[in-house]
This record gives sequence, structure tokens and C-alpha cells, in this order.
Amino acid sequence: MTKASEAFATKHDIAATAEDVARIRRALDRFYTAVETAEPVADTYIQLHVGEVVRAAFIKHNPLSGQAHGTAMTMAEMPEAWPPKYRASVAYHLAPLLDDVVNS
Repeated sequence: MTKASEAFATKHDIAATAEDVARIRRALDRFYTAVETAEPVADTYIQLHVGEVVRAAFIKHNPLSGQAHGTAMTMAEMPEAWPPKYRASVAYHLAPLLDDVVNS
């Protein structure tokens, strides 16, 4: 396994091969592309009506079998090029997916 793959797996506390890490990164990229398609990247907040699209894209492209862990990973790996307001909006729209974790 490459050092980058190993670092990724360690960062997210997952047991993964290099192929697993590559698969997860592709899934994350598909999710980020779906978000950018729904609401182009800008230094603004993503509107409320786009929230369902963001959540549906996550459900479709969730890189892990666990919804909460996948949500946390998705938030942690958001593209650095995204402006803070845009990143905060994605986190806001994904937050309801953590409800079962918080309330369990």
C-alpha cells in the first residue's frame, strides 16, 4: 500500500487496501461532482432547496457502508478549493444524516 493510501486509511480509522482507498476516493469524487452540478461552486451558501439533492447524492455515492462514518469522511475530505461558505453549506445539508448517531 502506498504511503498516501495508508495515511488516508489511518486518518479515517478504516482497514483498507490501496484498492479500497482508490474506490473510496472515486466515490467521494462522484459525490463532490454531483454537489457541484446541483449548485455550482461559489463563495455563497447552498440554498435550502438544494439540500435534498445533496443528501440524495451522498446516499447514492456513500463511500462506506456506515452512513455516519461515510458522512464524517465526506465532510473531512471536502475539496480545499471550495470556499468556506460552500463547504459549511455541504456540512449543514449532510448533518441530518448524523441524526441516528447523535440520538442513539
